[in-house]
Amino acid sequence: MSMNNEELEAVIGQYSSMLYKICFLILKNEQDTKDVLQETFLAFYTKRPNFLSDEHRKAWLIKVSQNKCREFLRFHRKHANVSWEEMEETHLLTNGLRSDEAELLAMIWNLDFKMKSVVILYYIEGYSVEEIAAILNISQAAVKKRMQRARQELKTEYIGEVTYEE
Repeated sequence: MSMNNEELEAVIGQYSSMLYKICFLILKNEQDTKDVLQETFLAFYTKRPNFLSDEHRKAWLIKVSQNKCREFLRFHRKHANVSWEEMEETHLLTNGLRSDEAELLAMIWNLDFKMKSVVILYYIEGYSVEEIAAILNISQAAVKKRMQRARQELKTEYIGEVTYEE
């Protein structure tokens, strides 16, 4: 199955903003995020996977982008560590967000990769525990454990209760 430039542009237009937010929260660096997005869409273009639905395509793109972020962090341990306050000043991530969404992003900014991944998919993208397990190829128990650890870390660090429904 061949893919033309218009189809690729449509996919990029539809998913780049969401993937940018996810990757930027993980990498904390605009240029690194752009590099990972470029690699993600290149993988999409070159592999030309067949998807059962739009949700399947979205999950595939999220999974590939998170894998690319993980690879990037593994090989570039010296990535920039930008404070949340600096991010708010640049408005790179907070433009167009409601105040409660921006507050949530600020809270998850410093979580480690594994916890951050499930929190982003659950709270920001609205996936269920079952869907997150499928996207990340981990058990539902692992998703719940990561959510529990993230809630505990957020509670400890921010003295606030973060809850989720199963």
